[in-house]
Amino acid sequence: MARKRRRKSVDWLIRQIDAQLKSFGTERGNLTLRQKVLALCEVHENVKDLGVNVVHEHGWNACAAVERIRLYFIEHESIVLDSAEIAVVSGISDYPRRIRELRVESGYQIASGSSPDPDSGIVLKPDQYLLVDAAPDLDAARRWHAANRIRRSDVGSQKRLLQYFMENTGKVLTTEELAYVAKEAKEYARRVRELRTEQGYSVATRFTGRPDLKAGQYVLQSRERIAETHDRKIPEAVQKAVYERDSNACRVCAWNHERWNPEDPRILELHHLEHHENRGPNVESNLIVTCSKCHDEVHNGKHTSALKKIKTAL
Repeated sequence: MARKRRRKSVDWLIRQIDAQLKSFGTERGNLTLRQKVLALCEVHENVKDLGVNVVHEHGWNACAAVERIRLYFIEHESIVLDSAEIAVVSGISDYPRRIRELRVESGYQIASGSSPDPDSGIVLKPDQYLLVDAAPDLDAARRWHAANRIRRSDVGSQKRLLQYFMENTGKVLTTEELAYVAKEAKEYARRVRELRTEQGYSVATRFTGRPDLKAGQYVLQSRERIAETHDRKIPEAVQKAVYERDSNACRVCAWNHERWNPEDPRILELHHLEHHENRGPNVESNLIVTCSKCHDEVHNGKHTSALKKIKTAL
């Protein structure tokens, strides 16, 4: 049975720990190894009590560890937190399970270093966490149930990711969800890039036409491919640079995501000035951002004068 937390004053606990450490320092030469360990167990428990009671002293009357963790994350939104901090605030060793509960049951987007994805804009060490948004996603619990079902399917990670995207088209998905579905903490980001750059699906991030998205968020904008299956493999760094250079807007008509509406559901894409099939390189100077409407028109022979001006400007 778990030990019940003692609601003692912070000052009392500090005095208690101080006395225990002094006693341990004086007596340890006459103690067996087990006696030393048991004495330190008492110190350890008091230190855990101290962390919890410091939280109460701060004005949080949260009895449950998960609530203390939630409040701590919210007070430090978008700040990288070390696991040691969470352990102190929670007062328990099983705090990772409580963090999973906040994700799965409450819909909080908490990124962790255990699912690395530098392309998402979030770079964390394995023992670090970050709350991306203090507002929970009320649809997240449903998505996590779907993620669990798809994760168990007997197909490759890329197909699992595509199925998850398809079931959640237009919805904001997180790095943690995708890593879970893929079952490849170190490979899922590459599989997502392949869906975009090789399979032709419009998977948007804050760096690829959707600056309204937060770091670590992805959206499949259409169930249909925006291009036939190809092998462009435009480097992620090049894609980011082109979208940033063109201010996340179409170079032909200036359309951007802020002007999106259901009657005109276009998306942003990358266009090769020197066509890829003609050995046009995947470099920044040969790529521009276009909306899907202008992109189709360009390939149908329209906007030639505008393209000439763009080439000259680049």
